[in-house]
Amino acid sequence: MTQTLPQVAPDQVAPPVVPRPRPPMTPRDPTLAVASVADVVEELAARRPRRVWPVAALDLALAVAVALVTARTTDLPLGVALAAAAPWPLLLLAAGHYRRGALGDARGTRAWAAARTGVRATVVVLAGAPLLAAADPMALAQLSAACGAASAAHALARHPRRPRLVLAGRPRDVREAMVELASTGQHEVVAACLTRPSKVALDATAAYVGLDGSAEVVERHRADALVLLPGARLSATEVRRLHWALGAVGAELCVGTGLLDVTPGRARVLATGGLALVHVAPAPLRGPRRWVKEAVERTCAVVGLLALVPVLLVLVVLVRLDSPGPAIYSQVRVGRDGRLFTMYKLRSMSTSAPDERPQLVACNESDGVLFKIRQDPRVTRTGRWLRRTSLDELPQLWNVVRGEMSLVGPRPALPDEVERYGVDPRRRLVVKPGITGLWQVSGRSDLSWAESVRLDVRYVDNWSLGLDAAILVRTVRAVVSHRGAY
Repeated sequence: MTQTLPQVAPDQVAPPVVPRPRPPMTPRDPTLAVASVADVVEELAARRPRRVWPVAALDLALAVAVALVTARTTDLPLGVALAAAAPWPLLLLAAGHYRRGALGDARGTRAWAAARTGVRATVVVLAGAPLLAAADPMALAQLSAACGAASAAHALARHPRRPRLVLAGRPRDVREAMVELASTGQHEVVAACLTRPSKVALDATAAYVGLDGSAEVVERHRADALVLLPGARLSATEVRRLHWALGAVGAELCVGTGLLDVTPGRARVLATGGLALVHVAPAPLRGPRRWVKEAVERTCAVVGLLALVPVLLVLVVLVRLDSPGPAIYSQVRVGRDGRLFTMYKLRSMSTSAPDERPQLVACNESDGVLFKIRQDPRVTRTGRWLRRTSLDELPQLWNVVRGEMSLVGPRPALPDEVERYGVDPRRRLVVKPGITGLWQVSGRSDLSWAESVRLDVRYVDNWSLGLDAAILVRTVRAVVSHRGAY
């Protein structure tokens, strides 16, 4: 029988106790007796079916409003417009718009489904134009497209509910998965089914010993999905039967792959030799898309330098007036494949900063190979402002023009840092370093060493032109917020 573990302190071990018995009545099994009306109400409330009709009613109201506007602005009769708008919720229902979203769906998935339904309806109306002698086909097409846009906007405006998850696997794997899920805040872990008792409490999450009753736990906690983690020691037959049991209670089964930081675009499920496998595409380190990135970034760097010449001249004057020494600071950094290059920045520290560094080693606030001090005494007054606004990095556009750096890429490392790199940090060196990157827009110097390495490795392995564009957009927000810039 499935057992539950109460929450205990990390240094205590609580014996498993039997959970509260389930109600003796289950509506899907007519052979069981009904104990009382209260049991029926409790069981039905626990199931909490998806409420479709309120959402469909709002989509119908939007379609009617669109029909009224269309009839007023075109020659389409009001009766025909209302008759054409009435079946709109049924079209969305047939397209799966009201189906419960799968785990991992983006927020815009439903909006895209509504817009796609509107496009299809528009195409059907235009294709059947010869048969619509009594109505204006263009007006009906306009009505269909407007209904799709209205429902898409409605889907985007709705606040998505966080999926409720039950984790199943070894205690260590469950704890690690909970940390990963908590870092995004997009899911709610309501229970955990463990292969053995755990000595450490899983926060406020209910814990159960044994995987046989996983479907019961999912139903009891009204979860949307069970996440089966690697190392759960279930045979293929047991996983299949668990899938059946979860389907009976209206929940999904998600099986962990053990892969780290692999985007869905790089993975696909395939069957070969009777085995179901997950194929992971290699990182796109070469090829036409890289050539496009190179050409676009170099062109943008040239245009940016020419446009920012007046700004750079003003900044150079400010640096020289604030402290003696050259305004442009050059430093040797490690580029792609370990090649050394000279990186240029606006000087933000005093000229004696390298000589003063050994005296400040004890003040280092970084937990890895980096050297970071939030209130570094070597930073000049103008330099502190330049760092907060990231304007000190503008001369690096010249490194992009020369092909030594990219606009977007991992952090450019110092040679003495690379000497202390392990296996994972060295993955950064297979591509060009960048002026901005995933670590900069995710917290910059506020991140731990392990977090910054993981973000850079995630960028390298999952690179795409779309990811670069998203990072550039997020860079503007990061610069404005000054988060982690010191």
